[in-house]
Amino acid sequence: MREMEKAKERYDAIPVPEELYVRVQKEIEKSSVGKKIRDKERTGYPGKRAGILAAAAAMILFVTALNTNTAFAREISEIPVLGAVARIFTFRSYVEESDDLKVSVEIPSLEMISEETNGLADSVNQEIHTLCEQYADEAVKRAEEYKKAFMGTGGTQEEWEAHNIEIRVFYEIKSQTEDFLSFAVSGTENWTSAYSETRYYNIDLKSEKLVTLEDILGEDYITIINTDIQRQMQSREESGEVFFSPEEGGFTGISDDVKFYINESGNPVVVFEKYEIAPGSAGEVEFEIGGNLTEGEKVIQEPSQEEPKPEKQETAERMIEYEDNFAVDSEAAAAFGKKVKEAVAEQDIGALADLASYPLYVGFKDGSVTVKSADELIGLGAEKVFTPEMQESVGNADETALSPSMAGFALYTGDGPNILFGVVNGKLAIQGINY
Repeated sequence: MREMEKAKERYDAIPVPEELYVRVQKEIEKSSVGKKIRDKERTGYPGKRAGILAAAAAMILFVTALNTNTAFAREISEIPVLGAVARIFTFRSYVEESDDLKVSVEIPSLEMISEETNGLADSVNQEIHTLCEQYADEAVKRAEEYKKAFMGTGGTQEEWEAHNIEIRVFYEIKSQTEDFLSFAVSGTENWTSAYSETRYYNIDLKSEKLVTLEDILGEDYITIINTDIQRQMQSREESGEVFFSPEEGGFTGISDDVKFYINESGNPVVVFEKYEIAPGSAGEVEFEIGGNLTEGEKVIQEPSQEEPKPEKQETAERMIEYEDNFAVDSEAAAAFGKKVKEAVAEQDIGALADLASYPLYVGFKDGSVTVKSADELIGLGAEKVFTPEMQESVGNADETALSPSMAGFALYTGDGPNILFGVVNGKLAIQGINY
């Protein structure tokens, strides 16, 4: 069970202290609801009923204050367990409906019970509020213009009403863990997808700031993501999915403003809009980075007893299985990196092929290819693979200083070409070559 769930259980079991009752009573005294109750009492409400109403008002005010009043929420957080938390709640919602148009708006608000967020919640909430209101207003104007054009070309009111035009502004919590809070705010119009918009907010709850892909994956995040997406596209195409080719305007690499959210596993999920890299029938296309291995691929495979027994050192290496890249110790990463460097230095394409997993993404400057086997990699030729730039970049890399990320270890120097390797089926293998 997650710590947040445990905290909630402990919180629910805490007796309400007398000080809290006094604080709630003060809120009642300052409120218009409290005034109404006192007025009713003066005009002859029976004492019992007045007491019930006062209790109900107290509960309403307590919940409202906790949801909307940061100062009050901070005071309540002094009760054990609540501590510094963040959450999303509905700040405002409304529905406006006419004979031919429906507008449904649900505006979220971020609450962070902490004194050291540097105004993060305020800035995020202001942006969200502006985004939601602006989208709704502009969508209504577009609907009015659409109706005007429709009626101007011979359409009837009855035909227009049959369109059931609806505008929605809403939010969705993608994940909320001990480490991250991730949510999306969206605007849609059911008669067109051209103006649909989604904005993602990813908050690191420990550092209390908006998190970036570089924060999660490291400075090589672009290479890591591009390699992982290419591998997944290859696999998904083999399963029948269709993607645009680079010549058709398809995927050639992520942009600086690529959209993403964080899932419950803590992995970033890159999102491409409808028609961006695939036909419209695919809708939005998502790629989970660093989490695309199936459970079957993660199973540790024991060597067959019929196989000839290798030397002791080889046996030790074969028995070591890794769950993910973060389970690889620095010595093992350095040892594998050294093998890669030796293959590059000797321009031994066969040795490099033996160290790789397939399908293998190879991003040449003049276009990328997906290599399906060792023979295909060897077929590219040592001269094409081991360019002078590749030899210099990988040759000068410090394999003893490699840091793990969700997608692996990047072996390179400066801005030069790199070779990316990581855990595949429990073993280290080259996953991408980039120029």
